[in-house]
Amino acid sequence: MENNRIAQGALVVLAVGQLITYGILSGQPNVGMMAVAAVPLVAAALLQTRRKWVAVTAVLVAVAAVIGSGIGALSFDLVRPGSVGPFAVAVALLLASGVAIAFLRPFTVRVGLTAGLVVSAVAGLGIALALGQTDDTGRLTADQLAKVPTVTMVNYRFEPAQLKVPAGQPVAFRFVNTSGDDHDFVIDQLGIDLSVPSGRTRVAVVDVPAGTYALHCSMGDHRESGMVGRLMVDGQHHHG
Repeated sequence: MENNRIAQGALVVLAVGQLITYGILSGQPNVGMMAVAAVPLVAAALLQTRRKWVAVTAVLVAVAAVIGSGIGALSFDLVRPGSVGPFAVAVALLLASGVAIAFLRPFTVRVGLTAGLVVSAVAGLGIALALGQTDDTGRLTADQLAKVPTVTMVNYRFEPAQLKVPAGQPVAFRFVNTSGDDHDFVIDQLGIDLSVPSGRTRVAVVDVPAGTYALHCSMGDHRESGMVGRLMVDGQHHHG
């Protein structure tokens, strides 16, 4: 029963961490992602059952749900420890996951905590290494890159959201994702779909006919959360 109480405490930490990540740290509350916090709470309740396989399954599903839903944020936060809040939450989620899994077994407290810490450390290292990605600046030099219009991707909007370019010539844009979520830049009418992982930079070249085009982020419910905008291509060749 002691092991169950420790595992339940770890599951509550997972729920709270999920709520903090998508209710506060994301910049704009994401109700859909916050709802995932219910999964570890249900798992904590199921630990009261005497059917061990039910409890084990519930805990594993809870850990997978929380870590899986925030895998982009975790990979971003784990490699920028200077941002104390997000980094602390990422570490707490990993530690809680390891402890919850470790205490599914009839270990003593000391062995259970050790196992939990090992699982957490390996998971954290794996996430940071497996999802680490380099920036893609389109082979532009630093001087050229400094002159390229920048679009910052945050949760859940483009800054700026209204882009204006002249027609008849290619225009480069630098997309910088400063959030803990992966985002993309999609214009369905033009077949443009540029993925920008969390914390990374991508450069895209736009050379399209004059007109006004709707753009959005197609990740999850980001579009519904307000991550939309417009690309206006001026046929008069004026500077935008």
